[in-house]
Amino acid sequence: MLSISSRVPAAWRPVLMLAVLLAGLIVGTAPHARAGTTQDASVTFHVQATTEGETLLVSGSAPQLGAWDPAKAVPLGTTASAYPHWSTSVQLPVGASVQYKYIKRSPTGTLTWESIPNRTLTVSQDAPGNDDRWNVSPATVTFQATATTDWGQNLYVTGNLPDLGSWDPAKALPLTTGSATYPQWSGAHQLPPNTTVQYKYLKKNPDGTVTWENGDNRTVFTPSTGTLTLNDIWR
Repeated sequence: MLSISSRVPAAWRPVLMLAVLLAGLIVGTAPHARAGTTQDASVTFHVQATTEGETLLVSGSAPQLGAWDPAKAVPLGTTASAYPHWSTSVQLPVGASVQYKYIKRSPTGTLTWESIPNRTLTVSQDAPGNDDRWNVSPATVTFQATATTDWGQNLYVTGNLPDLGSWDPAKALPLTTGSATYPQWSGAHQLPPNTTVQYKYLKKNPDGTVTWENGDNRTVFTPSTGTLTLNDIWR
């Protein structure tokens, strides 16, 4: 219980009491405001879809994607030169696991959802955008590579598809490791099925420079459905 010294004049005691209460409120609420801050990343959704006068939307589990409410789904755009490729960018929380699907909306408002299982993605700052096909289930490919690294180095994989960054190191897929698995690094990503993929591993140094592995591009043919795990050794 607060007490005001008898040495403080009676006229000042209410003012002093109010100041103490306000200070307590500021101290008690400031840490909570900081703790609620999250970091977002811009995620680009690419999808190849032919339409007959329909517009294309993406809906998903995140509030930013409408929380599965088609009325709040995010519209995608295209142009005469880009069609049948559609795209849009959405700010999503880093580290979030998001499920999503595409929707076609006719001029009369009729909605057609993809009939395949929900698509999934994990949001990260440096992951490339998606490169989907309307109503085609992607193949989940897990890249596993054995590679020793210097302190501060990290391993990435990139390739000839937009899903893998189109050979741009800045958009390469990050791989992860741990004390129990090092020097094995791994990372999963959804890729188009029945597709020949070229890829290669690279190391990013703390100063931002990049070291590519030696040799020719690696090649893999993705399965029509399901998963595929690659086991490679840095060269």
